Amino acid sequence: MFRQLSQAGAKLANLVLPHQCVVCRNFAESTGLCARCWRGLSAIAAPVCRRCGLPLGHTLSEPICASCFTAPPPLAAIRAALHYNDSSRKLILAFKHGDALQLTPFLSALIARDFTALCTSEPLVVPVPLHGRRYLKRRYNQSAELARQLCRTTGAGQFAPAVLTRRRATESQGGLSRHQRRRNLAGAFAVPEAERRGLAGRQVILVDDVMTTGATLFEAARCLARSGSGDVSALVLARVVRPREA
Repeated sequence: MFRQLSQAGAKLANLVLPHQCVVCRNFAESTGLCARCWRGLSAIAAPVCRRCGLPLGHTLSEPICASCFTAPPPLAAIRAALHYNDSSRKLILAFKHGDALQLTPFLSALIARDFTALCTSEPLVVPVPLHGRRYLKRRYNQSAELARQLCRTTGAGQFAPAVLTRRRATESQGGLSRHQRRRNLAGAFAVPEAERRGLAGRQVILVDDVMTTGATLFEAARCLARSGSGDVSALVLARVVRPREA
């Protein structure tokens, strides 16, 4: 009875109260984004490199970029839904730091198709973890919310938030060079001993919000591989695509 009353109250509030865009706070037709902020999002469209997921610009008989041909990343595949631009940055910051958890279904839907395509077996779906102090400050891990929602709505994969831990706090990656980012993250992740048996040989899909240089995902993948996992892939909402990479 209480649940029915609560649902009825939520429906009434949606009818009476104006909706605000979570990015710009202007009017939105429903909870989420206004039309203007929708238009600001830029999807990463095919063709993309089958390994790292970067846009190729034109179709190739062998869809792999030069970087992956010469020095492939320590991930079987990387996929992202959006270019990391001003609009996607504001959206992700609202989700990440602004308590906009109502965006979880919408954001997970953006990456659901890539998620199911990556699920070649029954993978462990592992969110990139936060250090304990950061988790207490933020109160939730946005990557875990995405991973949980993906498993729930697609019926694929096994949500496995305990497989990977962050054993030390790291400095913010902002403003660091590629080399500094990798050094900053060296040894930051661990697989608890209790999780290793279940990890052995299993496909893993790492879930995170943003990929800049890839240092975080690469270090997490190396840690999982050292602990006996099978192929590790990565799925993010948005990624930085530099002009020379496009």
